[in-house]
Amino acid sequence: METYVVRPPGGLDRLEIVERDDSGEPGPGEVRVAIHATSLNFHDLLVANGGIPTEDGRVLVADGAGVVEAVGAGVAEFAPGDHVVSTFFQHWIAGRPFTAVGNFAGTPGDGIDGMAATHVVRPVSAFTRAPKGWSHPEAATITTFGLTAWRALVIDGALQAGQTVLTLGSGGVSLAALQLAKAMGAHVAATFSSDEKFERLPRSCGGALDAD
Repeated sequence: METYVVRPPGGLDRLEIVERDDSGEPGPGEVRVAIHATSLNFHDLLVANGGIPTEDGRVLVADGAGVVEAVGAGVAEFAPGDHVVSTFFQHWIAGRPFTAVGNFAGTPGDGIDGMAATHVVRPVSAFTRAPKGWSHPEAATITTFGLTAWRALVIDGALQAGQTVLTLGSGGVSLAALQLAKAMGAHVAATFSSDEKFERLPRSCGGALDAD
């Protein structure tokens, strides 16, 4: 199978496409997923350029979406054909963060191999169901910056309709926060470094928006 890896000491000139043996069939508690789309986040860039050291030949990219091809014994959460999206902390199911969460030891594309591969076999907790009706590229964007924005607004910010949200810049977290805030009935003000970046906003982000 085809994978996209980084070689020490990192850097965009140290990225390689490498053929590896197929992932094989899933064992007990595992799923085999055909990866159809991935998304790039700043964390992925840090790993790729050596800002976050990782193992030689690490398969890159934390976020991916695809289709379940097979499930191992004892797996009831998914069935072949299900559309799924990867999780960032696959061992953090509930409760407060613990050591492996804080140091990214179990994060795909960092402490373990990531989603830049045609197929992966992972524990069932490494995936969750993709939103119904979403394409694979759309679903692949929600794990890192989508959930970061959601947590900031909903969990930490307790956002309510009618409140005002200020977003900074045109990065993934800001754009996700902008769309979430609008969907929740908030008034959104946004800052951009140039008019050109504002003009490139998707239509779903425009309207009822104060921009500067």
